[in-house]
Amino acid sequence: MQIILFLIFILLTLLVVVSKRNEFSKNSKIIITLFVTILTVGIYFYTSTQENSAEKNREIVNSFKQGKTLICKKYKVSNKRFIYVSGTQTFVPKNSETTLEGVIVRVSTCKEE
Repeated sequence: MQIILFLIFILLTLLVVVSKRNEFSKNSKIIITLFVTILTVGIYFYTSTQENSAEKNREIVNSFKQGKTLICKKYKVSNKRFIYVSGTQTFVPKNSETTLEGVIVRVSTCKEE
């Protein structure tokens, strides 16, 4: 993703610089280039954050599937008492756990014990 963003940035910068002199003033070119730069940097940091978050969530789910106990807010989540729902990336209690009925725990709130 970062490579595509970099190429888009280069392309837009070249288009602004190469455009006819009469179409954009020097100040307009600078403003457009700064805007594209800020937008590209923002997108880069957003995608990096999302990738890091997704990797952390995968590690937590793998730990859960390996039978490790997780600490999720005030709950201790293990595969003996909870099941993982991949569509919503949450842990929900098994039907046999009546004391935890209605509890839904997001993967992003968990860490290994």
